[in-house]
Amino acid sequence: MRIATMNIQNLFHRDLSFLRQNASKNLQDWMEEFQTLLKNPDKQHQELGRMRELAFLMGFSPQATEPFLTLRRKGGHLYVKPLGGERQTRATERVGWNGWVELRSYPLDEKHRKAKVECIAKADPDILVLQEVEDRASLSDFNRDYLGPKLDGSFEQWLFSEGNDNRGLGHAILTRNGYRIVGFQPHAHERDREGKDLFEMDCPEYTVVTPTGDELTIISARFQQDGKDLDFSGKRKEQAQKVRTYCDRLLMQEKKGIVVCGTLGEVSYGDCLRPLLGDKTLRDLPDHLRHETVNGNRQNKLSNNEPIGGWLAKHDYLLSSVPLHTGIQQCGVHFPSVLREREGGKCFFSGRSRRGVSALMPPLLWADFKF
Repeated sequence: MRIATMNIQNLFHRDLSFLRQNASKNLQDWMEEFQTLLKNPDKQHQELGRMRELAFLMGFSPQATEPFLTLRRKGGHLYVKPLGGERQTRATERVGWNGWVELRSYPLDEKHRKAKVECIAKADPDILVLQEVEDRASLSDFNRDYLGPKLDGSFEQWLFSEGNDNRGLGHAILTRNGYRIVGFQPHAHERDREGKDLFEMDCPEYTVVTPTGDELTIISARFQQDGKDLDFSGKRKEQAQKVRTYCDRLLMQEKKGIVVCGTLGEVSYGDCLRPLLGDKTLRDLPDHLRHETVNGNRQNKLSNNEPIGGWLAKHDYLLSSVPLHTGIQQCGVHFPSVLREREGGKCFFSGRSRRGVSALMPPLLWADFKF
């Protein structure tokens, strides 16, 4: 039984809030100035000229030859269909509105999606658990059009669950080769000490039955990430404590197959993960890792001579209960390999940084369990 997990960080499109967080200071200033000028109903010639300059700097097209369009989403992409060649410059009785619409998402580059697909194809799992999936339709297209051709057939069963995130991000599980999803329990209703949502994206609990009839419980987690100037270690500890209560409940029910996977937002020796890792009730996958697979080649050490099990700033985990952990036959980690655009005359490799850390995209973790 091979299980893999990955924080996929969206399949086809991301919310614009990600773009604004990563935009350069100049671009943010241009956008703010453009929006301010756009709201002014009495624009002068000088202001209109400045708007044209800003539109050029932000990459907008200087002319719109087809002002009326139909947008349709397919495979996470927006497809545009003109509604005729007539050029309309103002609102009429036939067309009651004419103006700007701000899209809530932007498409991801194909090279990033290809790198993620390659990682999943290398692992070739029976059960795939994903975090930060944008919606059900994207998951369906991703499974059919991208994973299917790479894996000689798409996953037979899959489930997407949307949580509390206002961008729609949620969790997903996909199974094949006779593994069946028979149970699902959300935890989006959990509250923290202040009465707010405990889990930003829910923390779903899946029940999977193996072809031999054994029952496996998988908890997909995505703990709170630190902000630019904010430390959420206290929130992560609350989340870890709550997940531990789920595991204790399962152990009391004599459930032996328990997996907790996802992005926990902290290194393994951090205090906030002590409820999960402190007493070894759940075992971390790197205890077994002795190699890393990069572009199909095995590497015994990272460039800083550390074992791959302890790569720097590790935030992604595949934890398992003792009966499962002792039955691990082999395991590994795949880092997505993407060549970024040139910056300052140099190329930066986002799959691995100089010290072997996943620079932009989280890795995929996998393990073969004898259950």
